[in-house]
Amino acid sequence: MSRNLAISQLLEDIDEISLAIIAQTAILHDLKAKRLEAQHKLNLFLDPMARLPLELQSYIFLFMDSQSLPQKPNPNAAPILFLRVCRLWRDIALATPMLWTKIQIDTPPCGPNHLGLCEMWLKRARSLPLSVTLRGPLRLDQNLQDMLAQYSPQLKDLTLTKRLSAGNGPQYPYVVWELPEESLPSLKTLSIEPAGGYKNAFWGNIEEWLEILRAAPRLSHCKMVDTFHDEEEVDVPPSQLLMLASLECMQLGEPGTLNLRGTAGSSSLAILRYLTLPALKVLTLSEPDIAHEAFLSFLSRSSPPLESLEMTLPHEEPWLETVVSRFLPLIPQLVTLDLAAVSQDNLLQVSDLFLPYIDLLASSSEVLPHLRMIVFRTDSLATIPYDDVLRMLRFRFTSCPARLERFELKIADYMDSDSMNELPNEEVRVGLQQLVRDGLKIHIGTPEDNML
Repeated sequence: MSRNLAISQLLEDIDEISLAIIAQTAILHDLKAKRLEAQHKLNLFLDPMARLPLELQSYIFLFMDSQSLPQKPNPNAAPILFLRVCRLWRDIALATPMLWTKIQIDTPPCGPNHLGLCEMWLKRARSLPLSVTLRGPLRLDQNLQDMLAQYSPQLKDLTLTKRLSAGNGPQYPYVVWELPEESLPSLKTLSIEPAGGYKNAFWGNIEEWLEILRAAPRLSHCKMVDTFHDEEEVDVPPSQLLMLASLECMQLGEPGTLNLRGTAGSSSLAILRYLTLPALKVLTLSEPDIAHEAFLSFLSRSSPPLESLEMTLPHEEPWLETVVSRFLPLIPQLVTLDLAAVSQDNLLQVSDLFLPYIDLLASSSEVLPHLRMIVFRTDSLATIPYDDVLRMLRFRFTSCPARLERFELKIADYMDSDSMNELPNEEVRVGLQQLVRDGLKIHIGTPEDNML
């Protein structure tokens, strides 16, 4: 056999063997597919969950995931973990868009694939409303801003928070995020609450906080804690006022605590100078750090149907004078009044802070005619004017259009022996106990123990 003929024969043999390999590979692939299908059918018989309707299987997955807060994509946690168990679970997870509606996104993104995983996660939510937590500085890079802009019409809940910082002071500016006006048309809940207090607060100017609010015209709940600014307090022209016609619940700061003083103030409350909130029903305030005239102006132009007010009382004389003549009459629909007084080393005692409210509520049934619950919170029972409290309770319980239903005087979680001496005297206790027998619910003491 010649050399050329031998080469030709070998090439033909190789082609024939290659074709046989391709054919056998196809057969092997087909057999593997049939085996997987048979295994899947067997699982349907053996796995109790597989016999449930798809809607019920999805509900179980949702229940398993419902207790978790928005989290960043993690292959070892639900819902990504569901994708790795078996094909059935993967199919259920991908067919349940509600599983993918909550997500935490780190800023800046942690790792090169973080944004890609986040975008894949959000796509699986399809067109459902989204709950997004941005964790870290608000110095958002352009890629992250572009991704958020793509899904901004679906955003329903937005939380801005921060990781704990090892630094010794404020790290600013943090608010660097381009948000066109009304770019969050579906946003209902906004929470700005960095962890760790002063060291981890969000710093920025008022306009940056207002830009976020302008983007959410249908906002109904807003919480701003540890947000600070470095501006002087100025008069705000009416043209710069922002009306949020749907906002019903607003928390500014942490009630019962004192804000920082100095060149930086808490924009949590300062932002009220720029807002008009005609639908506001619940207002929660830390100690006001804006002028009482600015606060009165906010209430006057908003005329809110306020039903619940929780506030830490400021240690400033103008606020004490204002409350008697102008403050409470501006919120006539109030049902719950919750006031906190924190002791300080100055001339004003806790009794000085509570007494103007007590006197006003005990003197006129036209002031807060719908009031049904009064709460006083303090770190000490010292100097509590119990005689005046009893006088107020009798008046609100017997002489007002809406009878008072509950009064609470709460202090810290513990009471030492000295605190027992600060409780009402026997005459006041008898009067309070008579009100209890008549139907008024009264609690005096720690949150757990009623010392009455």
